[in-house]
Amino acid sequence: MELFKRARETAAAIAREGLFTKPEQERIDALWRLTALPRAEFDATYGEMLVRFWRCVREGRGVEWIVLRDQALACAIAALKVRQARVVPRAAPVEDAARLAEAMSFALTACVLAERFALVVGRVAGPGWHPLSGDVPAAAELVDVEAPRAFGALLLPRLVGRAGDEWLGAQPEALREVAAYFGEGASELREIGHGAQARIGLPVADPARGVARKEDSSTHEVKPRAAAPPAATAEPVREAPAGAEAAEAYNGAPSDIGDGREGWRWINWARAGLGDGGVVANAGDGWLHNIGGDAYCIEPDCFEAFAASESARVKTVRNRVVRLDRHRAKRRTWGKQDAFRAQLADGRRVSGMLFPGELFWDEAAPAESAAALVEPET
Repeated sequence: MELFKRARETAAAIAREGLFTKPEQERIDALWRLTALPRAEFDATYGEMLVRFWRCVREGRGVEWIVLRDQALACAIAALKVRQARVVPRAAPVEDAARLAEAMSFALTACVLAERFALVVGRVAGPGWHPLSGDVPAAAELVDVEAPRAFGALLLPRLVGRAGDEWLGAQPEALREVAAYFGEGASELREIGHGAQARIGLPVADPARGVARKEDSSTHEVKPRAAAPPAATAEPVREAPAGAEAAEAYNGAPSDIGDGREGWRWINWARAGLGDGGVVANAGDGWLHNIGGDAYCIEPDCFEAFAASESARVKTVRNRVVRLDRHRAKRRTWGKQDAFRAQLADGRRVSGMLFPGELFWDEAAPAESAAALVEPET
């Protein structure tokens, strides 16, 4: 009965607080299918843990937090896929391996999540806040330091959840593996977790600094991240017509973000274009405008150049971006509407999609456009 009560409480918290986007919820379902747990038991353990992690960082503002949530679930799923083919500990008798199978999978997931979150949470500075007891405040800033991997060991006990804590506490072998994961010596779970992340192109990394660490059994190698490819196929920069709003180029190429899904390719193409001048914000005849801090992308112009470079249909590119569920949307009685109407500086009325600005320009935003939405956001 206690298990079902915790599962219901977790489901109620998710519904009440709107913690997960639709794509995130789909990934959580995929995570469940990689376990052998009944759904109620999964919700009471994994579910409570995920709620605690997401609740911890939900007030975080900026692209680092968006990337963190996307990559954390991708890494957890990849790790459990590899875990299915491995016995942990390797030398465990068959009967012990069977007993420990699900506990080790939970321990692996908890470690992967704690490690990924620690790389960003460990850089947070905020008055009156510390990570051992409080969630990240909206006023928090990320300082220019590198959080050690072991910082995750500080987060894990608080965020793993009551049911998960009881589960791990009842399995000394799993607790020892958790401790080894964040230690300096060998760790079977860390070997699985880091190897799985590297296989999907997301090695253990600080997403804000672009530093990737690929691990073998005994050493760490630090390699610079490859630069984003230039947007060679983007439309050329053109002079704004007389009397039009002055365009502003964004200086400094941002690094790639996201978890590798197709929709992120378009976002990273736009980010690269802002960095090398292939895309100009607020140009009179351009497709990207800063409206109130959000990135307003005029359709279909915003997708056409990228679609041509990918030999893909414009509609296909748009659908991939929509499936990321990172855009603003208007809730209607009949469903969700993705398009917003706006009036540009020259008086033209256009239709486009609206995104959080930090997806495109990180912290150094271009000046706000004279364009304005002509419909209220509801």
